Amino acid sequence: EGIGDPYSVYYTKEEYEDLSIKTTGTYYGIGAGLRQDPKTMQVTVNKVYKGTPAEESGLLKDDVILYVDDIDATSMELSKLVLNIRGEEGTSVHLKIYRESTAETLEFDVERRNVELPSVSSKMLEDNMGYIQITEFQKGTAKQFKKALTKLEKDGMKGLIVDVRSNPGGLLSAVVEILDEILPEGIVLYTEDKYGNRQEYKSDASCVDFPIVVLVDENSASASEIFAGAIKDYKAGTLVGVKTFGKDIVQSIYPLEDGDALKITTAKYYTPSGNYIHGVGIEPDIEVVLDTDGKKDNQFEEALRVVRQKVKQEEKRK
Repeated sequence: EGIGDPYSVYYTKEEYEDLSIKTTGTYYGIGAGLRQDPKTMQVTVNKVYKGTPAEESGLLKDDVILYVDDIDATSMELSKLVLNIRGEEGTSVHLKIYRESTAETLEFDVERRNVELPSVSSKMLEDNMGYIQITEFQKGTAKQFKKALTKLEKDGMKGLIVDVRSNPGGLLSAVVEILDEILPEGIVLYTEDKYGNRQEYKSDASCVDFPIVVLVDENSASASEIFAGAIKDYKAGTLVGVKTFGKDIVQSIYPLEDGDALKITTAKYYTPSGNYIHGVGIEPDIEVVLDTDGKKDNQFEEALRVVRQKVKQEEKRK
């Protein structure tokens, strides 16, 4: 409140530990996503990540967590319950679950291991159009993106849709590394602190040579806007969706002696052409408001139409 910056945050030790998991994408746990009903406090598995102890033990999506060791899962908030599921590597947590599909009550001893959460998913669409979704820019995101991109290229991808809708941002280093894969040689963004000190982030000469469409929305923020802004400035792709959130600042985290931490705004960032979009956002090249009925993803459909059209234009030139 004293700083007057809504993006500067004080974290307790527990909150800082949770933040560290989100930014690194790694933790010692079982590899399952959980949700909690705010009224009944019932905890349900909403995702089981591939190659994790949760998958190996036999946990399934929609399993209801009844007990974590001897703790009633409905007796506390999910954030506190999760702390009891995580723990030291090599130790185990005992889970008692109810599986509605078979009306069974089952018990599992699940080993805690170093789990890397995926922040990138990909698939090949019809007509060899590639699709990559980035949910957050974490420590391992660039590596995951390169792996997905390499596989799509190997499978004969002709055009690519990159989806950063509802991506709140994340690590500056991750988005710069991804932009380096896509853009030609030059500045992908630069930052300036309150003293006018400027730091430039650059891409090398190697770049992709296929059409790109980037999906953005009102919840694409921070690092997502760095990504979209650089693509737009270089005219390396077409932005489809609605105007982005408008968070154009660099923040630094300062750990404190007692395990708490401060996140403070330390600089502004600018797109390659010098645009400062804080509080303004980035306008898409093609505006498409998402259908409210939820029956179809018309933003995605437009992105697919555009990338197909661009591929056809490229093929005619060749």
